[in-house]
Order: sequence, then C-alpha cells, then structure tokens
Amino acid sequence: MLSGLLLAMLDQTIVGTALPRIVRDLGGDDWYVWGITAYLVPATVLLPVFARLSDRYGRQRMLLLGMGLFVLGSALCAVAQSMPQVATFRAVQGAGAAALEALSFLLVAELSGPRRNATAQAVLAGIMAFSFIAGPMIGGLLTDHVGWRWVFLVNVPLGLLAIAVVARVLPADIGRSQGRETPLDIAGIAALTASLGLVLVGLNQHLLVSSWFAVRTGGLVAAGLVGVALLVLVERRAAAPVLPPRLLTQPLTMRLLAAGATATFGLYACVMLLPRYYQQAQGVSATRSGLYVYPLLLGLLIAVNLGAGVIMRRNAFRGALLVANGVVVIGALGFTVFDGSSPAALPLLLMALIGMGVGPNLSGLQIAVQRTVSPTDLGAAMGALLLGRQVGGALALAAAETIYVGRLRAGDSTEVATGWSIFVVAATGAAVAALALLTLRRGADRLPAPAAVPEVATPASAAHDSRGVRTPS
Repeated sequence: MLSGLLLAMLDQTIVGTALPRIVRDLGGDDWYVWGITAYLVPATVLLPVFARLSDRYGRQRMLLLGMGLFVLGSALCAVAQSMPQVATFRAVQGAGAAALEALSFLLVAELSGPRRNATAQAVLAGIMAFSFIAGPMIGGLLTDHVGWRWVFLVNVPLGLLAIAVVARVLPADIGRSQGRETPLDIAGIAALTASLGLVLVGLNQHLLVSSWFAVRTGGLVAAGLVGVALLVLVERRAAAPVLPPRLLTQPLTMRLLAAGATATFGLYACVMLLPRYYQQAQGVSATRSGLYVYPLLLGLLIAVNLGAGVIMRRNAFRGALLVANGVVVIGALGFTVFDGSSPAALPLLLMALIGMGVGPNLSGLQIAVQRTVSPTDLGAAMGALLLGRQVGGALALAAAETIYVGRLRAGDSTEVATGWSIFVVAATGAAVAALALLTLRRGADRLPAPAAVPEVATPASAAHDSRGVRTPS
C-alpha cells in the first residue's frame, strides 16, 4: 500500500518536470496545463468517493480497482502519441491515484492499531512530503537521461507487484461497514465531481490566464461554488451521503477539517516558487533546483515524527499544532527580508522552519480525525480531510502565483516577489489553521482512549480456523 501511495503522490509532481519535453516532442502547447489539470481533478474530487465506496464494497476491492486504473493510465501515457491522448490517459491515472491515496491512509490506520498509529501516520505524512520535494528532481533525471516515457513506465511493474500483494494478503471484507441495501449516493457523487471539478479547473487555468475575471478562470470557480451549494442540499437528503453534512455540524471535526485544508499552504508555496527562483534567478538546472529545496523536506520529515510522538504522549493535539503553526509564521516572516543581497543560506534556513511547522500538522491532524470521529464516519472523515488538503493546495498555488506575478509587475525583483508570495500564502494558511484550533472549547482537544482494533484474519489464520481452531476476526 505504501508503494502504491508513493507512486500516486509522486505522479502529482514528477510529471510537471517532464511536461515541457513531452509538449516539445508531441506538440500541442495549448494542452500543457491540461497535462496537470487532467490528473489533478479526478485525483482530488474522487478522494471522498473512493473512501465512501470502500465502506460499502470493502477497502480491498476499491484499492485494487484504483491500482488497476493507475497502472492502465500509466501504460497508456507511456505510449501516447499526442497531447490530447496524454491528457486523457492522465485522467485515468488520476482516478486511480484517488483510490490509492484515500484507501492507503484508511487501511494503514486500521491495520496498524492504536499503539502504532502515530508511527504509521508519520510514515504516511513523510511519503507525502517526500513526493512533493523529490518528484521534480526524479522527473528531471528520468527525462534528461532515459526519456520522458519512463516517467510513466516505471509505475507499471511496481504497480503490478502491489496489485499482486494486495490481492493475496489483504482481507476482502476489511473496512466494509455498510450494507448494499443502502441506496448509493449517485446524486451526491455527481454534484461533488462537477462542482469541485469546475473549481479546480478554474484555479489551474489561472496559470494560463492571469485575470480572475475571465470565464475560464473566475467564471469556472464561481460556477463551481454554486455547485457546492447544490451539493450541500443534495447531501442533506441522501441516505448515505458521500460527504455527510453532520461532519461539518460537529464543532471539533469542522475545525480539524478547516485546519487540515490550510495548514499546508506554506508547503505548496515553497515547492512551486523556490525551484523557479533558483532556475530563473540563479541559473541552476531543474535537477539542482530540486536539491536546494531539500531543507524543506528534512525539516518536515523530522517534525512529522516528532509532532506525532508529542501528540500521542500528551494525548492532546492543540498545543503541539499551535506551536507548529507559529513556527510556520516565523519562517514565513523571514521571507519578507529576502532580496538580492540576502545570504544564500537564508532561504534554506527559512524552508527548514516552514517544513518543521507543516510536519506536525500533517501527522497530527490525521491522528486527531481518526481518534475523534465515530468508526462509521472514519472513511468519510478521512476522505474529507484529504479532499480539503488537495483543494487547499490548489488554492494556495493559485494565490502564490497571483501574488508573485503582481509583485513582478509592480517592479519587484524575483527575490522580493518570491519572498512576499511565500510569506502571504504560508502565514495566512498557518493563521487560519491556528484560529480554527484556538476556537475549540477547553479540553476538546483531548484524544479519547483508542478503541480496541480487532485482529485481521490472515490466510494462515484462516487455515487454522478451517481446522476448528477459533481465531480472532
């Protein structure tokens, strides 16, 4: 499951480095952004859909479906002969990636048990962080030395191996908590896909059209927001909604989801703006610019484990997460003095600070959601958390690009435009996350005692059971 999740997360960033070469070889400059958007939209909007369907059909079946789609999309992209084909096959990849991400988080939480949950969540958050930072560098290496088609081909053997292992050892019924007699929320799935799809396409089209007043940018976002309002009405009437409205009416869960959507703003802003700065202002290669962003990864990997450990020892999450968001704000403030005369070590140090602040939010909020929602709502809650994080990331990228372009047009240098964009986006996200946590009533952040997790029957234990020996199930 971890290998599948790594492939899905890497594909969000690894292909971005290869896209210029793909467009040059296949033609179709107008399809450049669609090479990213076609993957991002299904990979985001289908997160809660796969999580919710796995409550009905079982985690294993939905995970195998997602893995199959991801491998199929990767193989088709590797043999694509035009940019429209690449965009179409990337959408197939993205649909599979949604299942890989949503179900990996759920299954690792369910299989690790309460005692190892913090470690498991830290590993998952670390994979997410690694993919953000390492993806562009890996994409550059593969594109420069073996060809861009290997960016996709490398997924096929690893994906097939993951499918074989999951089909062999993962119990078919794990995670199934809803009977098939319950009506499937077709209307909710359709409304969710259409509304958030429009929002994400509008945000990504802003990379091509700088004006938010154009139909293909602000117009699509506005239409998507209208669709979100329709989604709320649909979900209130659904028997088993894909996004249960009760999650947003529970004060604790609502605040955790709000914090999850904004706490990673600084990560997205740094990953987008700093490699561009090093390539344009410093003249370094794409591969080397990826190495320069490693302080962000190192800080995040250290803090993601440290934060999870502190939260589990204290059995409360607010204090650790408030400190973490404060660290993000300090790192972001440092970027306000970033200019052409700044020492080379300054952005490296500030990146490390932002990474150390984002890390505890990644693992801590996942732990908090899993421990505070009811077991029947776990799939929907984790799907909503991951969905909010992805949509928040798209919003952070659009905001960072808007501020960056605006500062350049105002006459600022590349360094100043980069620094102020990171400051505004990262500090805003951390402040909103901190505010959501501060408004919790006293004691609401205490984690309840973990519920006993039943052991999952393995093929070996099932064999013992067939001989008359009773095994836990």
